[in-house]
Amino acid sequence: RQMCIRDSLPVTELKIDRSFVTALATDADDQAIVRATLDLARQMDLQTVAEGVEDALALALLRRMGCGAVQGFHVSPPLARDHFEAFLR
Repeated sequence: RQMCIRDSLPVTELKIDRSFVTALATDADDQAIVRATLDLARQMDLQTVAEGVEDALALALLRRMGCGAVQGFHVSPPLARDHFEAFLR
């Protein structure tokens, strides 16, 4: 019997490390790695989160590539709980 990777590796999300996001706009190798990672996540039905989004261009590229979520200073610096709740509103 074939075992599904989900049976042995219970994951729901795949994070893309900031080291591949920082120079995304100018580095073709990083673009290829991010595209391949996003494709792998889609094939495995995983959510995706890109770390280290520091500018609008990286955000736009990630959106165009189909990245589901991002985190980084371009979106928001780290916030205390009460500030985070206000940010969400």
